[in-house]
Amino acid sequence: MSFLSRVKQLFGGDTPVEEESPVEAHEIGAKAQESVSGAAQTIPQQVGGARREAADFDALEELFIDAGIDVDTTIGILQEVRRGGLLGRPTAEQVIERIRGKLSAVLDLDSTLHTTGSPAVVLVTGVNGAGKTSSIAKLANMLKQQNRTVLLIAADTFRAGAVDQLAILADRVGVPMMRSVEGQDPSSVVFNGLQKAVADKVDVVVIDTAGRLENKKNLTSELQKVVRVIETKFGLPLSETLLVIDATTGENALMQARAFSEAIPISGIILTKIDSGAKGGSIVSIARELRIPIKLVCNGETLMSIKPFDKDDIVNMILLSE
Repeated sequence: MSFLSRVKQLFGGDTPVEEESPVEAHEIGAKAQESVSGAAQTIPQQVGGARREAADFDALEELFIDAGIDVDTTIGILQEVRRGGLLGRPTAEQVIERIRGKLSAVLDLDSTLHTTGSPAVVLVTGVNGAGKTSSIAKLANMLKQQNRTVLLIAADTFRAGAVDQLAILADRVGVPMMRSVEGQDPSSVVFNGLQKAVADKVDVVVIDTAGRLENKKNLTSELQKVVRVIETKFGLPLSETLLVIDATTGENALMQARAFSEAIPISGIILTKIDSGAKGGSIVSIARELRIPIKLVCNGETLMSIKPFDKDDIVNMILLSE
């Protein structure tokens, strides 16, 4: 059952609440029963309704967490959902409208992809297996379709397989790639690649970097050194520093975003695998806590399956997730 269907199930019905009468019928008689005021009858109904609403919101909280949204973000959203000045119990439509509005507000960040510069430099990072290499190829293809010249730099030098995979994809896209021998210092590969990009007057340089969260200290040092080479030795500002996040990862995605953000400033996210039964709630947590926008979304295996972020699409994905 989808998130949306479950909300409708929780708030869509009007099942009466079972209550015990405070006075037995045989003690007051039929005539006395008829004279009980409406206000007196309303009290237990209100208590029962409040209990039912509290139980439903507890169930709603579990839905948010199951969708990959962290506890703090869940509580913040639900506090907003419960506000609004509506009298009595909210309907399913009202709850859904408030949830949709709050999710949209959290995701309402600047999702513009910046690729201006001489050349523009886009650094891409993320954990192994998130779809980083294929996302870089899709980004390069998208830029090429915009009549931009592109150079790829394979700075994930500790995984020969990653370099070879990027080389295959670069050839498929039809863009050049600067590569190195296995184990070469990533910053030296970046230096050589930027020299070539400047000499050839390339429009956009896209740099693939390693993502090894198991050794946070090395990751931080390596990424910071690459950034120093770009900004200090070449005097080039980073147009974008993009973190690749697998939409199926769940709450671990927030941990990844925190770790990479501590190493270098992250300007945006490439969200991958949204076509693989993803719940995507972790993106809401990242946006709320770290204020990092989604810039690109990958929704398939082909080189064309990349598009700019649309917050309505992501909100719908979360609401329709199983």
